[in-house]
Amino acid sequence: MEIQTSSPEKLQRRLPGSNKIQRESRNEQRYFMQQDDDILHLLGLDPDDFDPDERSDKIKNPNSIQGGKWQLGFQAMSFDLYAKYGNNRTLSLVSPKKPYYQWRLRVPSGHVVRLVVLTLHGATPGSCTAHKLSAYDFLLPLQNKIIARWCGLPISGSSPVMKLTSSGNVMLVTFSFSRQRDGAIFKAYFQAIPKAGCGGSISSWNGSISSPYYPSYYPPNIDCIWTLRVPLPGYLISITIVTMDIQDSLSSDGCEKDWLDIGGVKLCNPVSNSGKKRVYSSPLTLHFHSDESLTNKGFYLLYRAFAPEGTCPRQFRCGDSRCIPLKKVCDGVKDCSDGRDEAKCSSCKPGELLCGNNQCKPQSQCVSQSICADSSEEGSCGGKCYHVCPNKVCLSKSSVCDGVIDCKDRSDELNCTRAYVKGCSSSSYKCANGKCVSKVNPECDGIKDCYDGSDELRCGCGTRPKKRTKIVGGSDAVAGSWPWQVSLQMDRYGHVCGATLVSNRWLISAAHCFQDSDAIKYSDAHAWRAYMGMRVMTTGNQGAATRPIRRILLHPQYDQFTSDYDIALLELSAPVFFSDLVQPVCVPASSHTFTTGTSCYVTGWGVLMEDGELASRLQEASVKIINRSTCNKLYDDAVTPRMLCAGNLQGGVDACQGDSGGPLVCLERGRRWFLAGIVSWGEGCARQNRPGVYTQVVKFTDWIRQQTKGQV
Repeated sequence: MEIQTSSPEKLQRRLPGSNKIQRESRNEQRYFMQQDDDILHLLGLDPDDFDPDERSDKIKNPNSIQGGKWQLGFQAMSFDLYAKYGNNRTLSLVSPKKPYYQWRLRVPSGHVVRLVVLTLHGATPGSCTAHKLSAYDFLLPLQNKIIARWCGLPISGSSPVMKLTSSGNVMLVTFSFSRQRDGAIFKAYFQAIPKAGCGGSISSWNGSISSPYYPSYYPPNIDCIWTLRVPLPGYLISITIVTMDIQDSLSSDGCEKDWLDIGGVKLCNPVSNSGKKRVYSSPLTLHFHSDESLTNKGFYLLYRAFAPEGTCPRQFRCGDSRCIPLKKVCDGVKDCSDGRDEAKCSSCKPGELLCGNNQCKPQSQCVSQSICADSSEEGSCGGKCYHVCPNKVCLSKSSVCDGVIDCKDRSDELNCTRAYVKGCSSSSYKCANGKCVSKVNPECDGIKDCYDGSDELRCGCGTRPKKRTKIVGGSDAVAGSWPWQVSLQMDRYGHVCGATLVSNRWLISAAHCFQDSDAIKYSDAHAWRAYMGMRVMTTGNQGAATRPIRRILLHPQYDQFTSDYDIALLELSAPVFFSDLVQPVCVPASSHTFTTGTSCYVTGWGVLMEDGELASRLQEASVKIINRSTCNKLYDDAVTPRMLCAGNLQGGVDACQGDSGGPLVCLERGRRWFLAGIVSWGEGCARQNRPGVYTQVVKFTDWIRQQTKGQV
């Protein structure tokens, strides 16, 4: 404004140094200004846009200022372009004659500018003084309004393609060029797109969230806040980060400029594979922020609601979470709105099984648990076999007598000549005298394997004196069948969780049973009572031994979001007396192995179907141990080394709500039952390819012994 209102003579006296002003006519005057960063900043301009080294074509006239001076306005070509909604306007520069070009782009109010750069020769992305292309979120080249900048020497390879978005209805594009570099080509077009809102409240089973205009560059100067809720209480949210391109790779601002905040943690750099999948509780807040300068491609993530113990027992779950009877699957009629019930159907011959990849496989293939290539945990059967299991699993020499059970019948670890090994490996049993036995699972098998007999000392457990003995798909258990089964009850709410009796004073359950809610203080030990020796869930609980709980010990590393370390110890207020109906189960040694494919039992009074009512009679169901790598494929790598999977991949049998904290037990040699797992979580109940996930007890044997001071 000062320049416009002053005469050349007045202004000449105010401008410093050798800046010159010349009046061309009544309506036009020229300003010759030094290349001075302070003056350019004073005018609000970006000094990088006025680099004298790029200006080889100096004006030759008496009034020009030589030696690093630049005549503002004379060497630049300007274009004003306007695009209505639905129209594309082209920007092209093939044989530039001037060192500096600029395009002022405008679109209607309520719209933003999308610039699509198709061809750009001789420029690479980055920040350097001799730049080629800049885009600004303003009609002046203000330094703090740069959306993107491409610069550098000519490069070989494919031309970059960039999609930029402004925050408002204007954008400035500048292109600077040195005439010593021939053949600069710049082609682009811009268009008006409706201004998109972002953020909001979302309640959905699954979907995606991305930065505005993804995969185009997000606009500068935005704040988007999403609140993500699951449709039903008790569900968790699984987030998968597909793309995270928010911060320039050269930047080291530590997520100060642009960032995505998920649940209180700011992200701006690319995420490693291990960090791409995360689990959160509901509601979850996501906040995306960009400052007013440089932008990038943004982010794209998928979300999915799942229940730690959830919905669709003995039924098939559609993509929209609706449940349909299993008999309607592959019946030729699409009962699911997404057609999922008919998506993987094939007519396999008798003796063949339909795999998840829609292929039929003969059931005699040499794998132990799963015969499908897409979920096989035993690998291929090629090559020569040193040992072949009865179920045709092929083993190399190194897998035989290595202390790890590979065959269901343990034939690979039988008749091994070495009774003791020099060092104690994780798979060898450690005797009380410190020596180790290579025999697999020697404890309580009726044979004294340790010289000091310590492997047969803690064996007053795992028996069922009254042997005549709903888990979803299970059946009623006979009285005395599972004498270690415990019902944990609260006075006002009745049965809440299961537990397992492991000594006359101690129970084992799941840590998640004791997480306080807004309304109920589950962590208060005095609110609980343990019922043992009970089969029928009645108000009187006739014949059951009851004890108040003295204290609850949660594992210190328990993570309520991932269910890792989901184990708790409960001390009874007074010892319980063992009888035909009340017996402890055996706690396995840390070296104990439960082989993939082994049939074990899960028991409890949990609901008999998703969203159903608790069982009145104790339920039992046979489930098979499933390899962890197979289970991780089904659960997106959510199964940690402290977890164990068991169930039926075809669905139909599983633990469910109310079974939480209850036992998964396996019968071992010596006819004793050992506690393999604690009912922890799973997606739904008895769904296909969604087995139950249990806390793996052998990982906590040392912690259990330490906390109970050797009483277990």
